[in-house]
Amino acid sequence: MADNNQDQANNTSHKYFAGFGRRIIAGIIDGLIVTVIAGFAAYYLGLTEGWRMFLMILRHQEVRTMDGILVTSAVPGQVATFLLVTVILIPWLYFAILESSKNQATLGKMAARAVVSDLHGNRITFARASLRHFSKFISLILFFSGFIAIAYTRHSQGFHDIIAACLVYYRPEKIE
Repeated sequence: MADNNQDQANNTSHKYFAGFGRRIIAGIIDGLIVTVIAGFAAYYLGLTEGWRMFLMILRHQEVRTMDGILVTSAVPGQVATFLLVTVILIPWLYFAILESSKNQATLGKMAARAVVSDLHGNRITFARASLRHFSKFISLILFFSGFIAIAYTRHSQGFHDIIAACLVYYRPEKIE
């Protein structure tokens, strides 16, 4: 059962697709929000040791525990846990839950007045939002070409939108 706002949004005769610039702004806002959430989560879940070890790996230093024991594995368990939570789980839940919610948008998309829908203008499911999120990794692997495609495709779709069969609309401000 759809609510009145969704029925009105589906019945509008003219829809605008959210373009590349609008989606970049939304992405920057979402990136900042996810970073703050992940930072707090890492701190409160006790993942700071993984962060410390990760920085040691990036600096090409010997990786040691807080007790001074040398870690010889390529990716220590603490680092793997830290990356799993902060790079995979938190962004996935943030994007999938918010894009499949009643608002159909993350906080960054709300600020940019953009909404995510299926090809018929309806709200997407959590599974489709999850597919859309994880499909973004394909765009990253292909040197961001999947995101650049947003500027050149007819419906302003990136590879992740095409894979998940989604559209991102711009909601212009209503002046009454």
